[in-house]
Amino acid sequence: MKTFFTCWLVCLLVGANSRTAAGQALSSPNSHVGVAFTLAPPLGFGADIAVPVGEKVNVRGGFNVFGLSHEFDNDGITLDAQLKLRSVSAHLDWFPFGGGFHLSPGVMLYNGNEVNAAALVPGGEPFELGDESLTSNPSTPVTGTAVVSFNRKVAPSVRVGWGNIVPRGDRRWSIPFEFGVVFSNAPTAIFSLGGSACARNGTNCRNIATDPQLQADVQKEQEEINDDLDVLKVIPVISLGFSVKF
Repeated sequence: MKTFFTCWLVCLLVGANSRTAAGQALSSPNSHVGVAFTLAPPLGFGADIAVPVGEKVNVRGGFNVFGLSHEFDNDGITLDAQLKLRSVSAHLDWFPFGGGFHLSPGVMLYNGNEVNAAALVPGGEPFELGDESLTSNPSTPVTGTAVVSFNRKVAPSVRVGWGNIVPRGDRRWSIPFEFGVVFSNAPTAIFSLGGSACARNGTNCRNIATDPQLQADVQKEQEEINDDLDVLKVIPVISLGFSVKF
């Protein structure tokens, strides 16, 4: 991780020193700034700003945001979920052949992507929990929460793409395209339920918060969710945008 930060800072310093030491560089095409607006699933909509620090190197920083609300059913449990995507990244764009093709090592400086959901089973409705078939107690219906978030907020990344946000020469615009991955840890789900659950015939009602078997069922559901989320320890990213040089 330190390698990415070191490389980024060194390139900034080299770029600053080169423009200070050579007045001609301030009037060259390399002294421009480029801004790009992107669509980058699964990170959301974003904006990047890039500055050249050499004939074949740019330093780029940007952010992505997106939000969505959706209600769905899981084994009879209604989940009213809100997806919130928030991330900040920095990359070093290297154009080895002097054209649009580039390699971009970088780092996700902040991973605030998360899902928050409110869980509900209306009273008298059946649902599945662990290996049990249950009914939500009409007098104290089942409610709860589910949260999925990344504990590790900083992660290295690498991208490969075509298009230069700061085109060399007189060209002012480009259509940058990239694909790559973020090497994050898998997100973690925390699932909790309260209220009372009964057998399907309405008998043997138990408090979910205090009953050992029901708590074990909740824990099993949480473990299954986390097993499904394990694939996201490597996040694939595809980005398409439009950029303008100023």
